[in-house]
Amino acid sequence: MEDTKPLLGRAQPPMALRFLMLFFISMVCFGSYFSYDEIQGFENNWTNQTDNWSLNITQQEYGLMYSVYSLPNTVLVFFGGMIGDRIGLRISSLIFVSFVCLGTVFVALGPTILHLRQAWMMMVAGRVLLGVGGESLNVIQTAMTTEWFDGTRFLAMAFGLVLAVSRLGDFLAISVGPIIANTFKDYRATLWVGAIFTGASFFFTIVYGVADKWTTNKYPKKPRSPEKVNFLSILRFDPRFWLISFITMMYYGGVTPFLANASDFLQVKFGFPPDTAGLTSSVIILASMVLSPILGKVVDSVGYRPYFVVFGGLAILPAHLLLGLSYFTPFFGIVIIGVSFSLVPSALWPSIPLIIDEDNIATAYGMMTAIQNAGLAAINYGIGAFLDNYVDDKVTGYNWLLVGLAGMDVLAIVLAQVLIYVDNSRGKQLCTSGNQKKEDPATAGSINAPDSV
Repeated sequence: MEDTKPLLGRAQPPMALRFLMLFFISMVCFGSYFSYDEIQGFENNWTNQTDNWSLNITQQEYGLMYSVYSLPNTVLVFFGGMIGDRIGLRISSLIFVSFVCLGTVFVALGPTILHLRQAWMMMVAGRVLLGVGGESLNVIQTAMTTEWFDGTRFLAMAFGLVLAVSRLGDFLAISVGPIIANTFKDYRATLWVGAIFTGASFFFTIVYGVADKWTTNKYPKKPRSPEKVNFLSILRFDPRFWLISFITMMYYGGVTPFLANASDFLQVKFGFPPDTAGLTSSVIILASMVLSPILGKVVDSVGYRPYFVVFGGLAILPAHLLLGLSYFTPFFGIVIIGVSFSLVPSALWPSIPLIIDEDNIATAYGMMTAIQNAGLAAINYGIGAFLDNYVDDKVTGYNWLLVGLAGMDVLAIVLAQVLIYVDNSRGKQLCTSGNQKKEDPATAGSINAPDSV
């Protein structure tokens, strides 16, 4: 069942088949995205000792539930990418989606059979398993998309469509999760829905594997030939890869921690009821679901990916400051964050196949995701500790938090400017349109040179 790459000169699959496979690929991470944010709507309940749903935990311990998801992936997700390159995307996806399913069941089972802090501890263990599988599965999903659409005019749009379906899971967790809990008068109902959704992802992972195997027989592919594991060679990846990776860390560091705390922020600062806060914060995900495929197609057509990153960073910066330093309606700032969160990922993630050879794509995405998670683990844990210092004045704490996230935006913008300079000096590969690779003379013949495949 070794996965393979398309062989030049052989019959290529029709576009209709590619998009059918894209649907299966999109569903692979739907459940893990829901499970990641299924806990968001209950932050205020779990940290409030007088609440009926209290877990008797602190703000920092709530933040730890996000940090333990990211922390293992500062290392493991890198090896997850290597595993995908070496044993194949079909087998590796089944391994990682199994961890996702097991972790989600642990999260739901904890408060079902245990109470208070004992329940929380089992939930933390489940979040660790979810993280071990979820981020590596995300890397494999990205490599699947690249495998089916690299070399076409639809790569960034395909990434956008996959992101839209995956973020539908996020959207449902944030907006509908609290409604499910209130309907059943039990937050555990939301956690068990997450377990059901990860089961659906497991099913579609199997469907993808069967369909991919069938298409391999009909549309022959050549065997993968990934580089032998050599950390020195990985360090010699194109410098633009490292810039993109650290931009991703800084940019996501300004978005996902806000999403994790957005519902509580809206309740505390603007007096929104829990259901309204969840629906309002989910606008970020809803905007990215709708706009990611559209903006992905724009990026495919226009190119100039680093410039789109700068534009997205310049958009989100005032949105963070507006939310943190004013009482102006939060809906405006949240919509701007949603638009930015659609544009920047649509430009960042599809840039990697332009500068990394096809046989090491999963390894590269694994390293990129590992760097991202290293930042997110530290930021989420730090935010929890920071907000605990403002337990009696949470509005002030959240205001300073938004200013800090704006600082992350500034760092991402600066690095994006550096990326533009480096890309200009190396042939403007990241500015090409239609996913057309241009050879970089500085890297010709290296492991990541386009012509070395």
